Amino acid sequence: MPARAWIVAAALAAAVALIDSSAARALDANGQIEDPRLQARFEHITQDLRCVVCQNESIADSNADLAGDLRRQVREMLLAGKSDAQIFDFMTARYGEFVRFSPPLEPKTLLIWGAPFIMLLVGGGIVYRISRQRAALPLDDEPSSGPP
Repeated sequence: MPARAWIVAAALAAAVALIDSSAARALDANGQIEDPRLQARFEHITQDLRCVVCQNESIADSNADLAGDLRRQVREMLLAGKSDAQIFDFMTARYGEFVRFSPPLEPKTLLIWGAPFIMLLVGGGIVYRISRQRAALPLDDEPSSGPP
């Protein structure tokens, strides 16, 4: 049984080394993905993911250590053949909806997407009500009905 475990461990180590070497070959000297389509997808994804440390920067723009780890993880997932949706789903499952700069339109995110329109309607209603109340007030030009 121990010899069998060694064979499995050796095969696993060889597979990991092969994956690491293929990922290393997929990167150029600057650390960018050699395939321009994958590099464009990488840039799009990293611009749409929020740095959970900085909170107002994407992981592409952040210098935080966690953002660097997330960029590396996105790169590895792209090189492993994952789709954009799979990467976003993984990051959302791990860090929550907050990690997305533009969360998808779903029932649970409907308030996030609808809040600006709701606020616009509320503001318009307030302006309408104030203008109607002011229109009903008497003008200052009219003489008062009492002694001066």
